[in-house]
Amino acid sequence: MPSAIAQGNLRAHPRVTNFARLCLRCDVISLTPRRFVAALAYLIVLVGLSAAAFGQNISTTRRPSARIARAEGPITVDGRLGEPAWEKSEVIVDFRQQEPFEGSSPTEKTECRLLYDRSYIYIGIRCFDSEPDKINARDLNRDSSFSNDDKLVVLLDTYRDGRNAYRFSVNPLGTQSDALITDEGRDFNLSWDTQWLSGATRDDAGWSAEIAIPLASLRFRKGATAWGFNVSRIIRRKNEILLWSSWQRAFGLLRVSQAGELTGVEEISRSRLFEIKPYVTGRARQNVPTPLGNRLESGFSGAAGIEVARVGITPSVTAEFTVNPDFGQAEVDQQVVNLTRFSVFFPERRDFFLENAGIFLFGRPGVNQLFFTRRIGLTDDGAPLPIDFGAKVTGKAGPWNIGFLHAETRPLRDAERRERRVPRERFTVARVKRDIGTRSNIGAIALNRQGGGRRAYNRGVGLDAQVNFNDYWTGYAFIAKTFSPGLAGDSTSFRVQSGYDTNQMRLFGIYEEIGRDYNPELGFALRRDVRQYFGDGAYKWRPAAIAKTVREIRFEGFGEYYQDRATGDLQTRTFATAISVDFANSAGLTIRPLRAETDVLTQPFRIRPGIAIPPGRYAFHRSGASFTTNRSRQLVFDASGSWGGFYSGTRQEASAGFTWRPDSHLSLEASHNFNAIQLPQGDFSTNLLNGRVTYNLSRRWLSTCLVQINSAARLTSINARVRYIYRPNSDIFFIYNQTTGVGVGRPNRQFQVKVTYDFIR
Repeated sequence: MPSAIAQGNLRAHPRVTNFARLCLRCDVISLTPRRFVAALAYLIVLVGLSAAAFGQNISTTRRPSARIARAEGPITVDGRLGEPAWEKSEVIVDFRQQEPFEGSSPTEKTECRLLYDRSYIYIGIRCFDSEPDKINARDLNRDSSFSNDDKLVVLLDTYRDGRNAYRFSVNPLGTQSDALITDEGRDFNLSWDTQWLSGATRDDAGWSAEIAIPLASLRFRKGATAWGFNVSRIIRRKNEILLWSSWQRAFGLLRVSQAGELTGVEEISRSRLFEIKPYVTGRARQNVPTPLGNRLESGFSGAAGIEVARVGITPSVTAEFTVNPDFGQAEVDQQVVNLTRFSVFFPERRDFFLENAGIFLFGRPGVNQLFFTRRIGLTDDGAPLPIDFGAKVTGKAGPWNIGFLHAETRPLRDAERRERRVPRERFTVARVKRDIGTRSNIGAIALNRQGGGRRAYNRGVGLDAQVNFNDYWTGYAFIAKTFSPGLAGDSTSFRVQSGYDTNQMRLFGIYEEIGRDYNPELGFALRRDVRQYFGDGAYKWRPAAIAKTVREIRFEGFGEYYQDRATGDLQTRTFATAISVDFANSAGLTIRPLRAETDVLTQPFRIRPGIAIPPGRYAFHRSGASFTTNRSRQLVFDASGSWGGFYSGTRQEASAGFTWRPDSHLSLEASHNFNAIQLPQGDFSTNLLNGRVTYNLSRRWLSTCLVQINSAARLTSINARVRYIYRPNSDIFFIYNQTTGVGVGRPNRQFQVKVTYDFIR
């Protein structure tokens, strides 16, 4: 007999009913860690017992299937699909619109073919276009989002677990972009890179592309009968999105569980993975202070090491190593003006830590995260600390997802006193998750940071559960505890959240508590000793009468409430509303009529040198708006502004920027953010200016220069980089950095040359 869940009658399912009652009870009472552990345990049991029933409710729409064929003869990856082998392969043609008209037939025809041989997976796609002269193709940047271009996106779920996938994308110039998808987009890692080949060409009938992915670049189970597969095409001038599977607007490409089925993979195999990527680098520096404050007037230095080495333990589990890595080529952080009381979260950009980073995700990214790899080898202000060695094991064994990471940083000494100022530190993290049913999982994590002495440590443990009740209703919960010398109080944190998202509405809620002594030194936490309630909702409307002009209107609102855990006193309360309009040509408008905020300061808030907002209760209101023009045009403008109260004064904010891409080689970007703050304690203003010039001779010769001027930090920085990709995933970098700021008598300058070579078999 079909389950109540499979029939859509959630109220009739007793376990769901009991759990809902428990959640309601926990929301009313003061939720203690013991009660939460009980709720979490019940949730895990519920997932385990009901996984099969939940799995039955995953979309009743039959997902498509295609078969990959063995290539008879060599394939030249030039984008032309001219080899006879392509003619003998199965053709995928049944694409549907996701945008603008869900489920409708495409306005342009698309054909997709798949082949394989002993070394590669080949994907050939023909994109017919009735107006080939209007195809958008201007971006030669590796790992671009192609937000202004036509593009193709391919998804491969090689484990067929409905959760995780590889994503490969090309535009009509053949420019590459790759990413890792974890837990259906809970983590989307666009910074991940691997070896693969691509080619594209344009003609009078449209454009076509070929992709060749080395089997050595993929992880999969030997002997599997099917993989998950999906392909998407975007026609930028029409703002039209086509998908082979999961074309419903509530799903999309990131919904890995809705991917189609790729059969014929039984005979695909590879030899044991071996990859090594050594590097050599040299740099010249002038007046560059170290993280310890030492002065280095000028100097030359060189280094060599192994950026990454990978060895396949099994076809689906890989060990990775790094020795004396150098991350000088990593993209610099975008400067921000921080007018809040809390730290700013910057993303991870270093290659070694990006590979399969999603397995280590635990908690709420950027808000309450038990583990964050950026804590390894970087100071709190982002200055690099040398890493001697790192090792990592990640992969999948049956329903188990496993991750292990260990890294050691080099001790640094004061050059003048000849004493150790930063000791050697060792970082260890172990993570495991078990798949439950179709899209749910439970997991655990343990981590340790060990410094120079026995009591110089920080440790943490945690349990979490991801539950997907049906296609639209999801839940997540975690509990974590940290251990630090001298912090003997409540060092736990827990969170329960649930979301419901369809074509017509979005509902999302969070309940979270963080203990006073919760200290995730290997993670990130905005607040401590706090209880949070958060609710978010939106109604989505697609007015048919003006569909040619307006695609969607959303009425949105959210509220959050932070209170002191011990006293229950208010800390922060916010309520905000917004109306967003998505136009058919990809332009967008958002109006924010009201943002009402109450903030209670228990100690002075030093917002600027010489200006501190005194303790007290502050209530203020703000309004704002933002607008972005058509993204398919050569010239794109965006602007935003907000105005209203700010603590005991006022704040006016304005931002404007543009991106101009006259052709595929040149791109100019500029933006300016301005704040004018008036307070009884003093008035001040801030300016943040960004300018970027990108000139790419080809897909292999890439160059960019970023200039940032931050008046609040009194800092000016220049980052210029030339990259030559002389073979797949092998580069020569020329990098120049310059910083001028407060306390620096003359600019800090550094010029670096770095060469990498990636060998894989």
